[in-house]
Amino acid sequence: MRTTPIDRAKAAMGYQTAMQRPCCRNCRHGEQAPRTGAYNDVYPWRCNKGGFGTTVQAVCNEHQPALKGGAA
Repeated sequence: MRTTPIDRAKAAMGYQTAMQRPCCRNCRHGEQAPRTGAYNDVYPWRCNKGGFGTTVQAVCNEHQPALKGGAA
């Protein structure tokens, strides 16, 4: 694959997209809150480990990457 100067600059500085950075959206403990419920009135996302509403871009020290492909 051909790389551009922008690709090389991103790689050199460890650039990550929003989906690559640790955040609630890609955390094992996070899930989208149901349309109705205590959390969705203010927060569209929920931390199941902490039991509170949050946003997809939030982050904490308890982040764990989401499992891919489901349970074995």
